[in-house]
Amino acid sequence: MSVFTPSHQPQYLDNCLATLQAQTFEDWEWLVVLNQGARWRPPMEDPRLRIVLEDNLEGVGAAKRHACALARGELLVELDHDDELRSDALDLIVRAFDEHPEAGFVFSQCAQIKEDGSRDNSRFDERNGWTYQEAKVDNRTVLQCDAMEPYPHNVSYIWFAPNHVRAFRHDLYDRAGGYDPSRDVLDDQDIMCRLYQLADFHLIDECLYLQRVHSRNTQRVAEINVRIQEETVVLYDRYIEPNARAWSGRRGLAALDLGAAHNKPPGYLGVDVYAGEGVDIVADISQGIDLPDSSVGVIRAVDFLEHVPDKIALFNELYRLLAHGGLLLSLTPSTEGRGAFQDPTHVAYYNENSFWYFTDQQYAQFVPPIKSRFQVSRLVTYYPSEWHEEHMIPYVCANLIAIKEGPRQGGFLLI
Repeated sequence: MSVFTPSHQPQYLDNCLATLQAQTFEDWEWLVVLNQGARWRPPMEDPRLRIVLEDNLEGVGAAKRHACALARGELLVELDHDDELRSDALDLIVRAFDEHPEAGFVFSQCAQIKEDGSRDNSRFDERNGWTYQEAKVDNRTVLQCDAMEPYPHNVSYIWFAPNHVRAFRHDLYDRAGGYDPSRDVLDDQDIMCRLYQLADFHLIDECLYLQRVHSRNTQRVAEINVRIQEETVVLYDRYIEPNARAWSGRRGLAALDLGAAHNKPPGYLGVDVYAGEGVDIVADISQGIDLPDSSVGVIRAVDFLEHVPDKIALFNELYRLLAHGGLLLSLTPSTEGRGAFQDPTHVAYYNENSFWYFTDQQYAQFVPPIKSRFQVSRLVTYYPSEWHEEHMIPYVCANLIAIKEGPRQGGFLLI
């Protein structure tokens, strides 16, 4: 096992070393990549410790990539330079990989500690799905923040993505292409999304990691935090569809492309009211299609919703088909511009407010035939290209999560 730690602030590296030397699993190496002029002399010698000086590396993505390139272990474990591991963390990681050979990535429950190592009691907004409980980490009682299950929505935003401890198979990391050396923020979200497209994630339901919060944390720098908040959405837009497709495929769930007579992507079953190339199921989906309940993981509806007059029947059927956590990924000309009305085949009209009735009980209660229960993953209006902007054709992107019986999804759930 290779534990890797880039560090430009070596203040807490003694603590990291102490938690590694206390591990019940002893077959590890620790790669410490000192960068940006950082220097550290360990308090004691340990042949498993490898210190690398690389002052010319720019960005955390480059530092982590360099560390992983030097790693000799079959498993890679990320340990931030100011955090600590429970004494049996590495043992439980090895056991999880052994017992779950399908898993390429393993993560655990996590708790925060203050700069002096004492318990931190701060909480995220519980309306976004967060829950907390008391946990024991060696001889300390801490406030554990319960991890979200690794559904596509949760993995695709850093806010809800697996927190530490994070461990992954070395060969899978290589297949994913490794850390992006150009990234100085969100290197973790980027690599997790690419790993998720290749293998299952497994949660160890034990608090194995203590994350130290202090004024020098990267996200505490205001201008960096603004970039994190903006760029996590950019990465979400890049990865949400392949993440959903990978999750669906691993669970034997279908992927449907609606209106498939035009530009059906690979890997989808095509549904269209007209037969044609790329159409696998000829049907009016608002009238129902011959697939079992909860048998679909992702539904792609690009330039489609506006062609179906019965919105309620359509969304009821989409909901019936989707499994819990499954995604409707839709892109529709918005009534905020000209595109909604210009096409003579458009018979239904949408803007961001149109989706309230399928995601918010305050609105759904006024339309009793609505049986669907969705949660917003992404709801935004934008111009897909300069051509669309020139011709005043904005689109509303509505990515919705089907909420049935199952683990919670991150994000504000109103219904």
